[in-house]
Amino acid sequence: MEESKAFRLGGKDYVLSKRRVEQSMEDLVPLPLGKYRVRVNDTDFPPKQVIAESLGKELTAFTTMDATRILTALGFEIQSTSEKREPARNKSEILFEQYLALSGLLDVRFEPQFPAINQKPDFLVTLPDKRALLFEVKEFRATAEDFRSGGGAYDPYVHIREKIDQGREKFKPFKDFCCCLVLFNDGKPLVDLSWQMVYGAMLGNLGFRFHVDQDELKGNRPAEQTLTTGGKMVRYRDGVPVQPQNQTISAILALSFLPVGRVRFDAYIDELEEKRKQQVGVEEYTALIEELRGTERDTSLLQLRAVLHENPYAKEGLAFPKELCRGPYDERYGVKDGKIQCLYAGKGIQNLPAKNLRNYR
Repeated sequence: MEESKAFRLGGKDYVLSKRRVEQSMEDLVPLPLGKYRVRVNDTDFPPKQVIAESLGKELTAFTTMDATRILTALGFEIQSTSEKREPARNKSEILFEQYLALSGLLDVRFEPQFPAINQKPDFLVTLPDKRALLFEVKEFRATAEDFRSGGGAYDPYVHIREKIDQGREKFKPFKDFCCCLVLFNDGKPLVDLSWQMVYGAMLGNLGFRFHVDQDELKGNRPAEQTLTTGGKMVRYRDGVPVQPQNQTISAILALSFLPVGRVRFDAYIDELEEKRKQQVGVEEYTALIEELRGTERDTSLLQLRAVLHENPYAKEGLAFPKELCRGPYDERYGVKDGKIQCLYAGKGIQNLPAKNLRNYR
């Protein structure tokens, strides 16, 4: 299925796919290149020309930054036309750079160099008040091994904890910076970046606490979910947490595409079935998918968003800024009243049907 992306340009909402862009540029002669170029159908074009042709807009109606933001989201690689080529970015780095731009963070340096330090984090972001943030982006990619048949135990935290270890090594020389580890799953099976799994990797495996009546030796209250051992932000001795560790990592940000069209489509099907008191048949279901393309219930409609997980043991004075990761589809989790809770959910999230959203969160 062709994957479309939603975006806003000049106060209007658009939906565009990579294939549609390629079709729009067939047999066209490129305009003179400026500072940047993008390769479409084996031809280099100025990014603005590509977006102008794809959307039927005038070149003066938007900026080069707008064009590059949209094209990178669709999977095109933007390159500098100067002799000095910029460092190559992988998919997760391109998407994170797009997320920063959408969040209004424009003072961004990729792979910055620091005097007398060999390590180069992926991004240095400077806020308007001159605070500096470092981001290291880690991507999960599928391998042939992931699809081989076989059994065995499954550890839902192992891959996330490996990335935390890698982030810790990268951030070692930057103990005076607010550092954030960014995770993105590019189709690797059995990697769950839900907030429960991320916090399990950070603070301890998820478990259950049972309340027992000591006199009658029977349960008198339902089990409560709790965190046990193995967390990367806590040091243990004989299975008992003794002190925090990895405090340089102020937060972990999970970057993902939320299938907002699918959530709305599922809610619509539920409404039809509730009204009719019977299930929607396969043929009608398939027909509705086609009929609703280009609407807010288009099942291919995705929304780039971030879910931030605060480290409650972050170094004093280096907590992740409260004003960031507050987009319409973003969420933010942290400790409040002694429990891990959702501290922020954007209006876009709040407006989606909670019952259907639960399946994709």
